[in-house]
Amino acid sequence: MKVLRKKIGKTVAVVAVAAGLGVVAPAAAEAGTVSVTWGCGSFGGPAGVKTFEITVTAPATATAGQTVTVQADLKQVAPAWGPTEPAGKYTGYVALELGGAASGRVDAAGMTNPAIAAGTPFRMTGGTGQLTLPTAGPVTLATRSYVLYYSTGTWIGSCGGSGATPVAATIQVS
Repeated sequence: MKVLRKKIGKTVAVVAVAAGLGVVAPAAAEAGTVSVTWGCGSFGGPAGVKTFEITVTAPATATAGQTVTVQADLKQVAPAWGPTEPAGKYTGYVALELGGAASGRVDAAGMTNPAIAAGTPFRMTGGTGQLTLPTAGPVTLATRSYVLYYSTGTWIGSCGGSGATPVAATIQVS
C-alpha cells in the first residue's frame, strides 16, 4: 500500500492507495489555545480577575448540514490555585460564540477537574458540545465565558468578558 502525505496549512491530508482504489482519511482536527483575562463573579468561591488558557478542538473541515462535535479544556493560569482538590469535585462548561458562516453559541459542557495539587494550575477537561453547520464558509469558534459548579450541581461562579472574543478554532464548511 502506498501512502502519500501532503501538508495543507495546519492539516495533513493522508491518502492511501491500494488495489487501484483511493481511500481518503478523515480531515484532522484543528486545536487552538487562546489566553483570556476575565472578571469572575462568585458564590462560595473566589471572585475577581482571572487569566485562563482555553483549548478548543474542532474538525478542520465539514459539509453544510453536518453535525460536528467540538471539545474544550481550560486551565486557570493566574492567580495560582490554592488548595489541593480531589478529581471530579467541580464541573463546568465553556461557552463558544459562533461566527462567520454560522451564528449563535455552543456550550462545551461536561467538563470536570482532574486532581489538583496545591499551587498548581486549576484545570477542567472533557467539555464537549455539538453544532449543526448550516451553510458553506468558514465557521469560527471564539471563547465567550466559563461557568463553574460543584459536582453536586451548585453554581460556584462564572467568568466572562466584554469586547473582542479570541477565535480558538475555525471549521471550513463546504
